[in-house]
Amino acid sequence: MAVNRRRIAMAATFVLPSALLLFASSWVKARYRIEPPERLGPEARSAVTASLRAVVEGRQAARPRHPELERTLEHRGPVVVNVWRLGKRVARVAGRGQRIADAVLDAAGQLTDALTSQPLDVRVTCRIQVDVVGGRGPIALDAPALSLFALSSGLEGLGVETAGGEEHLLLPDELIREKLLHAKNPVGVIPDFNLGLNRERADKLLAGRIDKQSWKALDKRYFRFKSDSFVETPDRKGAPLQLTRGTPPAPALDAAALRDGAVAGGRYLVAHLADNGRYVYESNLATGRGSDPKRPRPYSLPRHAGTTYFLAELYRHTGESFLREPIERAFRHFADLVEEGGCSGTTPAGARFACVHQKEDKYAGLGSTALAVVALVEYRRATGEATYDDMARAMTEWILFMQRGDGSFAHRYDVKAGVKDEESQLLYYSGEAALALARMHAVYGTPRYRDAAERALDWLIHWYDFFAGGFFYGEDHWTCIAAAAAWPALKHDRYREFCDGYGEFLRRQQFAEGDYAEETDDLAGVYGVTPFVVPNNTPVGSRTEAMLSSYLLDRHHGRENQPLRQQILRSMRFALRQQVRPDNDFAWPAAAQPLGAITAASTSPVVRIDYVQHICSAMMRTAAILDPSISRATSK
Repeated sequence: MAVNRRRIAMAATFVLPSALLLFASSWVKARYRIEPPERLGPEARSAVTASLRAVVEGRQAARPRHPELERTLEHRGPVVVNVWRLGKRVARVAGRGQRIADAVLDAAGQLTDALTSQPLDVRVTCRIQVDVVGGRGPIALDAPALSLFALSSGLEGLGVETAGGEEHLLLPDELIREKLLHAKNPVGVIPDFNLGLNRERADKLLAGRIDKQSWKALDKRYFRFKSDSFVETPDRKGAPLQLTRGTPPAPALDAAALRDGAVAGGRYLVAHLADNGRYVYESNLATGRGSDPKRPRPYSLPRHAGTTYFLAELYRHTGESFLREPIERAFRHFADLVEEGGCSGTTPAGARFACVHQKEDKYAGLGSTALAVVALVEYRRATGEATYDDMARAMTEWILFMQRGDGSFAHRYDVKAGVKDEESQLLYYSGEAALALARMHAVYGTPRYRDAAERALDWLIHWYDFFAGGFFYGEDHWTCIAAAAAWPALKHDRYREFCDGYGEFLRRQQFAEGDYAEETDDLAGVYGVTPFVVPNNTPVGSRTEAMLSSYLLDRHHGRENQPLRQQILRSMRFALRQQVRPDNDFAWPAAAQPLGAITAASTSPVVRIDYVQHICSAMMRTAAILDPSISRATSK
């Protein structure tokens, strides 16, 4: 009965919030939608930035000339111009006029004064970003429920008009950089489910542009707006790049671009690995600030293991020499942390075991130890070194100790009491344990690892044998990664069938070009239920890792699953767009070392090491499928 209650609760958790969110966001979108502005073509964009570039480089500005720039400018604009250097704003002006060209010339005149204090050698290295403000609409800020959907995240900016007619704007990408979006959590039991605008901080920023002392007394009217945004290329050659949610189009999708993206992610992680072997766990690209790797706690051991796993995997595929020393440093520190945790002993059968445990916690979690085993095995595969073989075997003994006869697992272990918690069941843990067992068998060939992996996988897929099991899936990406890792030791077609079904289930949640309004095509490849709430980037990585494993399972069974292949490529095209590259790093401070980073969402400046790990692992594995010769792991 307890298992059935958990199944029903899980179904409700996945289905009901999605249905309510879809209804609410669709109603708000239909009621308050602003049509996107007509975007300028490449020649018109070039004419705009040429006029502004003349001022930046100390020359006289001329009114830009192009037929598209003679369009009437609703509300006289404004045309907002930001000038960036090394991720820092050098100047910001807003020009107005009856036509776009008039507003650009007005902005150029203001820019002359704004840049007076900047030396010419500094000015010539700057990049110019332009926002031509277009359509406007009302905003629902005072109704608590509707305020969660007040803005179309990353596509709409926030403006305020005072009684005297003065206007002040926060551009769509400014809301992203200032971390003003996805600020509220209406469903406390889902910690990553965040919506809405941080109105208090938005008011502070707007007040700073007027007069903080008189802000509260002003008669104000808030509104939403959309803009046509573009930025100069890094070398200022060619047409300026169109921006959507502050990001230009992705590079062409091919094996080389994906390999380069994966290596760039590796370089980001290495740049954020401290001398002590600990990562800067989280960074805010907008401020350049990150967590302190010298601070003992809190620190996530499983994410340290997962991130180092990716570096080892990347080294196995590419042989890039810059990876080797950081991999050794990170694994040495991890081994020290495991020893500090104090989880070790002997099983009832007398085998030595160890587990991952943070010493301030009462329980050790199955998932943490499973991911550690996966990482240690990848170290062995990548380097050929046996340094951590004993640790990997000891941890696997503990995983076997936690497994029940039916293939399921206890998920928590009271380290001090030496007792398994037989009640708690946590997301991901069983699939992670199955993967650890499959990888251990693949490297060491121990039959009982294979047998335990088989029992675990059978339990995971048979869990869905109940009345609603054919209509939904949980987060089963680890199950499919484990099933592919177990090949060829386990060739059961039932694993392929399960993972194909899971892939089809996920495809129904994946955005594709043309699914919604054209302006949301930049989200093609993400997984979500409505484009009004921008989904997180992380599932693009973790689910694509699973879909890659599912695709390989199909191939192992002599099938070519084209829908699954397109699903993978769609997500990877999105991932390439999201990664920080030289053409889209203009607003991130150089001190943040942003190149190669992947943020939490296209509406967030926050990077965590596991965001980079999952997406860049998927990039490298996809590259190896598109062109096996690009990977030394697949071309041996």
